[in-house]
Amino acid sequence: MRTVAPVNRPVSVWPNVLSGTRIALMPAVLMTALAGSRRWFLVLLITALLTDALDGYLARRLNAYTDLGRKLDSVADYLTMITGIAGIALLWPDIMHRELAWVASGLVAFFAVIVYGLVRLGRAPCYHTWASKILAVACAFSLVPLLAEWTPLPFRVVMALLVACGAEELMIALLVPWHEGEVPTAWHAWRLRAARKAETR
Repeated sequence: MRTVAPVNRPVSVWPNVLSGTRIALMPAVLMTALAGSRRWFLVLLITALLTDALDGYLARRLNAYTDLGRKLDSVADYLTMITGIAGIALLWPDIMHRELAWVASGLVAFFAVIVYGLVRLGRAPCYHTWASKILAVACAFSLVPLLAEWTPLPFRVVMALLVACGAEELMIALLVPWHEGEVPTAWHAWRLRAARKAETR
C-alpha cells in the first residue's frame, strides 16, 4: 500500500517527473505513427512503457508515494495504451486486424475496472498492482517479436495475463470499495477487508 510521503522531500518529485515524461512523449509517439516512422514509433513507445516500471521502482525505493503521483501514473498508463494501439493500427494494419480479438480483450480488461470505479465508486481506482507493473514491461518486450513478424505468442500471452490482471483489480474494487491507495494484490485487499472488519467488532 502507498502512504503519502512528506511534501518537503525533494526526492518525491522523481517518480512524478517520469510519469510526466511518459505523458509528454505521447504526442511525439502519435506524430511518428502519422509520419509512418515505424522505428521511431517503437523506440518512443517502448521507452514510455519502460518508464512505467521505473517510476514505480523509484517510488518504492525512495518511499516517494503521493496522491498526485498515483493519478499522474494512471493518466500516463491510459494515454500510453490508447496511443500505442492507435499507432500500431496505423503502421501495422494487417497485424492489428489479425490480433484484433486479443487487443480488444486486453483493452476491455484494462478499462473495465476504470468504468466500474467511475460508475460504482465515483472515481477511477489507482491500485497499481504488482501484476500491472510487471505486465507494462512485458508488453513492451512482447511488441518486438509481434511487430517483427517473428511470433505473436508473447503478445497473446501478455494480453491473456492482462485479462487476469483486470479481473484481479475488479476483485480488489469489490473487496475494498472504500480504499483509494495502492493495493499490490487481491490478497492485500483481503487483508485490508479483514482488518476493517476487526476494527468494527
